[in-house]
Amino acid sequence: MRPESSKGSLASLGNRLARRLVLGMLGSLRGGCLLIREGARTIRCGSEPAPGAEIEVRTPLFWSRLLTGGSLAAGETWVEGLWHSPDLVAVVRLLARNLPTLDRLERRLGWLTFPMRRLEHLLRPNSRGGSRTNIAAHYDLGNEMFAAFLDSRLQYSCALFPTPEASLEQAQRHKLDVICRRLDLQPGEHLLEIGTGWGGLALHAAREYGCRVTTTTVSQAQFEDARSRVQEEGLQDRITVLNQDYRDLGGEFDKLVSVEMIEAVGHAWLPGFFRVLGRLVRPGGRMLLQAITMAEDRYDRYLRGVDFIQRHIFPGGCLPSVSRMCQLLARETDMKLLRVHDHGPHYAQTLKIWRERFLALAPELLNQGFTPDFIRLWEFYFAYCEGGFHEGPLSLVHLEARRPSGTSSPGPLFFPGPPGCGFREPAR
Repeated sequence: MRPESSKGSLASLGNRLARRLVLGMLGSLRGGCLLIREGARTIRCGSEPAPGAEIEVRTPLFWSRLLTGGSLAAGETWVEGLWHSPDLVAVVRLLARNLPTLDRLERRLGWLTFPMRRLEHLLRPNSRGGSRTNIAAHYDLGNEMFAAFLDSRLQYSCALFPTPEASLEQAQRHKLDVICRRLDLQPGEHLLEIGTGWGGLALHAAREYGCRVTTTTVSQAQFEDARSRVQEEGLQDRITVLNQDYRDLGGEFDKLVSVEMIEAVGHAWLPGFFRVLGRLVRPGGRMLLQAITMAEDRYDRYLRGVDFIQRHIFPGGCLPSVSRMCQLLARETDMKLLRVHDHGPHYAQTLKIWRERFLALAPELLNQGFTPDFIRLWEFYFAYCEGGFHEGPLSLVHLEARRPSGTSSPGPLFFPGPPGCGFREPAR
């Protein structure tokens, strides 16, 4: 037998063995059924009589890649075209309902590839220089690309839908108003925003609520665009846009807001981040963080791993849990927790709209120079997150806090819930 033939036989044997092992684990799926089509064969995995999700396996290599790479490989092989699904979100939702099964899959042979991937993640630290590099890898892809799926204000964060029928434009404006009202913004107050985006919140707060705004970002592309928008609206006297790391900020502000920037801080830097927040809010001032959170029962495992989003979408990223933020708020600052609002379902709806808009404009993006693999990467990113928000591993919260005035402690605005986590209001 020639060496090439021998190698091919071994690879084929490995793929068949991997297929058997993976299918054995997927047979324990609950809360739905996965229909797997592979050539002329159809395999049904799960306990439900009707299929809830469907995939097409296009090459036997898929099985060995999945066995050795786990959920991370599932995303990577989607990008490479090794498998397909007519409803990717349905697949993600079914798997999200069966996380113990995925954990077993990760443990089987994932240790073969995990060390290198974990090392790569650790080599993307969110130091001052590292943060700029990590942020640029995502946010400096080009404003034209983001404009293809975002609202007119380029709000790249969860919208809050006042009604199920509201448009993305209406929901994003409603989100801005909700944030400003929860901060109790008043004319003449000075608001600090950490994480400018494209300037939508700063412009809204200055224009509609009459406050002064200092806003900072480490994305060069966002800094330049936000500054241009401020100049176009003639608000230079009210809004200062900085291209500065949060660690280098000084002064005290009446109010502080940060919308989905904490996810880019990194686990090791979270204590320092909260210390900075604590010194930037003046006595008697208020703070609101809009944060994507990891479920409490998944948080420790999440910290030890590397998921698809961390590797391919947001290098250096790390989602906090609600209890971790509350712990750091109490330990690293003198601010008092007021309330925590849970808005997770709104993010699933936001992501659905983004995904549909993105895919509708995929031909235009290809003309702009983006590759088919990039389109598939972002399609998986949107679907992966949408499924996570639907099923609960991920959520979206507004965490409100107030710094005591020094003369009297205002106390919470409600009767607190379990110690450490505050009260979760239902999404609305």
